[in-house]
Amino acid sequence: MAMLSVIGAGLVGRAIIDDLSNDFDLAVFDRSKKALSQVETGRKYSDDIFSRKQVLERSELVISTLPGSVVYPVVRKLLRSGKKVVDTSFMEEDPFSLDSGARRSGALYIPDAGYAPGTTNVLAGRLFKKEGASSIEIIVAGLPLKAAEPFLHAATFNVEGLIDEYTRPARIVRGGSVATVDPLGDIGRYTFQDEGEFDSFYTDGLRTLLTTLRVREMYEKTLRYPGHLQLMKALRGLGYFSTAKVGGAVPRRVSEELFASLESDFRDMCLTSVTGMNGGRRAVYTNVDRYRNGMKSMARMTGYAASSMSRIVLDGMVDSTGVYPPEYFGFSDSIFPEYMRLLSRKGIRFDYRVEEGQ
Repeated sequence: MAMLSVIGAGLVGRAIIDDLSNDFDLAVFDRSKKALSQVETGRKYSDDIFSRKQVLERSELVISTLPGSVVYPVVRKLLRSGKKVVDTSFMEEDPFSLDSGARRSGALYIPDAGYAPGTTNVLAGRLFKKEGASSIEIIVAGLPLKAAEPFLHAATFNVEGLIDEYTRPARIVRGGSVATVDPLGDIGRYTFQDEGEFDSFYTDGLRTLLTTLRVREMYEKTLRYPGHLQLMKALRGLGYFSTAKVGGAVPRRVSEELFASLESDFRDMCLTSVTGMNGGRRAVYTNVDRYRNGMKSMARMTGYAASSMSRIVLDGMVDSTGVYPPEYFGFSDSIFPEYMRLLSRKGIRFDYRVEEGQ
């Protein structure tokens, strides 16, 4: 039985473990003993993966669910050791900066191996390759099932990443060139099927797509319950997301603690629409996923994406070294249907339709 290591035993890590534990020998790393106590299978370690040399050497693949702010040096070190790495983080650094080092060591790196970016990249890659899409629209949402006070939202993933969405400039493609926009500078409205009307804003989720796809127009927008984005814009304007010290404290750190202290025992849903346009032809993948069987939708959508990509790598379907972004899964006529099949067996199924003459 092949051995894998999973770094991080939070909600996403536990979804990955849930999917892989019956088929692989797992080693799970997390500095939090409380988090490890919620893992029911595998060997558990509350220290650094690099301090367990034998475990690292035996691991055929390492899956990282670390926060984006700390993951880069960890991944770089794993790649230097020649490992295959699947990484769900939303790091600020350019994943392609790790490509040459990974190739030298014969390592493989799949960045952004989660929901959005992640599965959305796979779908965008498919629309680009098979439909010849010249414009791509990505609409995503991770929401509590009901608007939650006081901010009409709840952190369906880590709070650090949530605030990043409101502060990090969003890169989009306009007229064939990359442009940068203020994420809260153009709040719009979007009606998602039967789920209702939401506020929308640009988010920096295109990531590797900015390098790998040549299109005229492309953007990602994220949905929130009406009113939430105006509250976030006000907090940002007042300096609550600033990293500069005020009176001996860092406002952003205080805000993160306050956000994290809010009610976390809620049920959630993820909404996804990825559209490729070529002239009057529109091809669309859509999905609505909800909390089920005690597992949050965001954990399912992120964790099962990573576990599915890991299975494909371990099956030898990715014959490559260096950086292999998720959209390459969509480029492949053999990998794409297998990826969709693996998601489907976990209850994540995308509807596909084509609209002509729009």
